[in-house]
Amino acid sequence: MKLRVLIASVVFTVCSIANTHAECLRETSGDTICGAGPCANDRSGRVFCATERFGSALRDREGGIVCGLGRCTRDLDGQIMCSREVGGDVVRGIDGVKCFGGCELATSAYCERVRGE
Repeated sequence: MKLRVLIASVVFTVCSIANTHAECLRETSGDTICGAGPCANDRSGRVFCATERFGSALRDREGGIVCGLGRCTRDLDGQIMCSREVGGDVVRGIDGVKCFGGCELATSAYCERVRGE
């Protein structure tokens, strides 16, 4: 009985870890694109993913995808601001955006496209 519980725990842990390392989305063309972090579709249906597991991928004003190393949010002017720290958090308040480790604009340089199977 104990061995069965141990095996079930190990299988569950391995499956959980495998599923948290990549996110995938299907493009309108039918291709599957994966990345280390969250993914989003741009205005034409192409998929871009954050290079960091706890990063962000968001659509900008023009419909393109920009990414951040940590969490991102829009400021009062509509710009997408992200934490400079990998996995860092952001807070939007009356006085603007505050980021763990400092803020930076989201950029396509922190996005990736890895073709899945």
